Amino acid sequence: MPATLKIMIAHVSTWVLPVSGPPIHNGAVVAAAGRIAAVGPAAEVLAGFRGLICDHGEGAILPGLVNCHVHLEFSALAGRVPPQERWPDWLAATLAAYGSLTPEEVEAAIPPAIHALWQNGTALVGEVTNTGASCPHLEYGPLPYHLFYECLGFNLMEEIDLPKAFPWFGRPEAAANACISAGAHAPYSVSAALFRAVAAWNAARGRPQTVHLAESQAEVEFLARGDGFLEGLLKSRGRWVPDFQPPGVSPPAYLDRLGFLGPRTLAVHGAWLSAADCELLAATGAWLVLCPRANRYTGAGVPPAPDLLQAGVNLALGADSLAGNWDLNLFGEMLWLHQNFPAYPGDLWLRLGTLNGAQALGRSQEFGSLEPGKQAALGFLPLSGSRDFWGELFAAGAAGKWRWLG
Repeated sequence: MPATLKIMIAHVSTWVLPVSGPPIHNGAVVAAAGRIAAVGPAAEVLAGFRGLICDHGEGAILPGLVNCHVHLEFSALAGRVPPQERWPDWLAATLAAYGSLTPEEVEAAIPPAIHALWQNGTALVGEVTNTGASCPHLEYGPLPYHLFYECLGFNLMEEIDLPKAFPWFGRPEAAANACISAGAHAPYSVSAALFRAVAAWNAARGRPQTVHLAESQAEVEFLARGDGFLEGLLKSRGRWVPDFQPPGVSPPAYLDRLGFLGPRTLAVHGAWLSAADCELLAATGAWLVLCPRANRYTGAGVPPAPDLLQAGVNLALGADSLAGNWDLNLFGEMLWLHQNFPAYPGDLWLRLGTLNGAQALGRSQEFGSLEPGKQAALGFLPLSGSRDFWGELFAAGAAGKWRWLG
């Protein structure tokens, strides 16, 4: 083993934010061989310490972020789809813009997006792809990941063998790699049979699954009545089922009826959930990944954070895509939540973007908090001592001031 790997380094700052415990004033984190060895007040941790001490000064040491929902293959659309007031307008513009891209353009934009995630503090990412283009970049890159290969097929009505319907799942690496799951796009683009096939494939391997849920008013109306914008979209894309009978219930109630919700399900967005929907999600133990700035960018709506928190829904955070957000910096989502829901403590939003996300992806033994034995995936943000500690922290992160501590 190289000698450098044996060196114990103590990182010291005015604040250490373990996430799994309260903030530590004048704290220290000791790392060795890529793992956290100790966390606590500097006076205690450094007593008798003989390793290297790095004092980072005024600021906070905190764990790397867990971004549970991104679409890296849309990264080439950065700046090509402007913010919209109506979600149908955004979706139509995005589909048109994506259709104009070459495979080479899609491919070339993925590595810079991965680098931007890492540069802004992401330690673990949940990637959603329906082409597989991002898979090799993640598999051979430096950023830990969980990849969801997303299935679409509103008109797939018969019992489905997933590898036959989607040959990507027949690849040996898809079955062998525990960091790969099947995903379902949304209730308006996936048939009941396909939902069941996705769930069965994941359940057989003990892997999480994901689905866009209650993202727009159009989705809620489509499941209630079977018409509107989404009927027209499905017809235009050759996916319509002429004898489709809408379930007549909310998106969460529909997925619950199909048995798709549960502790290993990451539902995403939830901008159009009723209080009853929130109670249902909590009862199933499903996770809801909030992407509030993306919802604002696309004109989808605003997630009902107070109802979700009151119901006890498991919450995490995502940044979505560069077709539907200003950037992939998860601190921006935390800052938005802190500013728009000021009644809640700021450490709540930090937890959503760290430990909760690691739990949602089944990786909390390695990521999400500063605890002995976990990976030393930690960084530093400078602070000036503002009265709004959390606001300043999130703003510093959103401004790109994150610095990894090696």
